[in-house]
Amino acid sequence: EVLGAENVNNALETEFEKEVMHVDIKRALVPTIDDVALGAKQLFEKSKCDFAVLGYSLDEGEKLSTAFQNSVLTTQFHYGKHIFRVIVPGEESMESYVRAAAKEIVRYHFKPEELQDELTKSREEGEESESSFNPFAAMFG
Repeated sequence: EVLGAENVNNALETEFEKEVMHVDIKRALVPTIDDVALGAKQLFEKSKCDFAVLGYSLDEGEKLSTAFQNSVLTTQFHYGKHIFRVIVPGEESMESYVRAAAKEIVRYHFKPEELQDELTKSREEGEESESSFNPFAAMFG
């Protein structure tokens, strides 16, 4: 957990507990957002977590560094585990954004068949109409 990201992480934890009956949540504290990979490593090695979720709320105009992006991708590759990044833009409502992101993460990790059914249906409909925009697709890539 990055200092200053506590509100986002608390909201994510609440949503996970609503969506998944038995989930054991661990947290790692790191000094800056650029140190997130270090926190993920701690979670993967010491706590044996299946995946990590980074919650962070950007200030208006704030951008993520290349170092942050590279460290997250390198750690994901090294451990073969996903680090979900829930980065709330400064101008967005945190509650609705986090609630939607948590539901998508739960579907991705705990209910993949539901997500696969939806993707299949979406592809079939896409042949008949324009494809819809998914605002969360970039978050999980």
